[in-house]
Amino acid sequence: MKPQNSNSTPHHSFSTQNSDIENESLESLLARLENEDSEKVENEDVSVNHEKLKGIITDLESDLASGKWINAFYANIDLKMMPALVKQANTKYPEMNLKLALTPQELVFSIKETINSGVQSSRFIVNLGGSRIHFAVIDHQTVADKTSLLLLEPTSFENGNAAMMGLRTKKALQDSDLSHYSFSMAEMNIQRSTSECGIFSLALAKKLYLESDKLKKMHTDNVNGVLSDPESAYLSSDKLDQYLPITLYKHTQSTKRLKQYVKANPGSEHKSINKKEETLFERFEKNLTLKEDKAFSVSTHKKRISEYKSLLNSI
Repeated sequence: MKPQNSNSTPHHSFSTQNSDIENESLESLLARLENEDSEKVENEDVSVNHEKLKGIITDLESDLASGKWINAFYANIDLKMMPALVKQANTKYPEMNLKLALTPQELVFSIKETINSGVQSSRFIVNLGGSRIHFAVIDHQTVADKTSLLLLEPTSFENGNAAMMGLRTKKALQDSDLSHYSFSMAEMNIQRSTSECGIFSLALAKKLYLESDKLKKMHTDNVNGVLSDPESAYLSSDKLDQYLPITLYKHTQSTKRLKQYVKANPGSEHKSINKKEETLFERFEKNLTLKEDKAFSVSTHKKRISEYKSLLNSI
């Protein structure tokens, strides 16, 4: 946002503004200020400067070439770019119904708004909020007039931010007046890097839309109360693997995790996961690098650059 130029403001504007405030009710004043604040936040979120974005992409490519990406933290820029990235995704897939919620409380509002509008299937990317940045994705389907909500965590719930995300989201839903809903959380455990939760969530949201037919059983089990283990707060990755199609594991960052999925889904190692007809392991090898003597995929880092470039071309 451009800073306000104090020289361009008439000298009497402050006293006039004070007079207006005195004649304004407290209720309307608070409402007006709240609207002004929300408009400022929205403008900050969606405004994308062409030259600045071009520079960011150059830096990202430089980090990837030099290896600096290993220790770099990109969550802040992903948060700033996410509104535009979500808008871009919805433009590409008009029926995707993807929404961004910057807090769990905002998520509940978006869910209610979506359901009340009669949408039967939608996705949400939710951020932890406050001073912390952590993203997860929620898939929604309406099953037999009941709302099924599935939160997919890219990392593990052993991660502090992920655990807090789960707790805050669950509480926000419980505190709401949303009725006839079933909510379950599941950890995918496919992310090993520190700041790619936003890119993972965006990529997963798209796949959840494209593979929505293959998720019907999971949503049905969710509303029937047979999905989650009553002794656990979430669905573990090994149980989740039995439900999700292989394409959702496209950006998995460790071979160990890929082998776990294949073990739960024999034969999946031979299935193609993209237009290039690559298998899960072929694609992993293509994006392979070593980090502390461990095999690691840079797929999500390349995905970020690809998403940013698409956005740049649309400006």
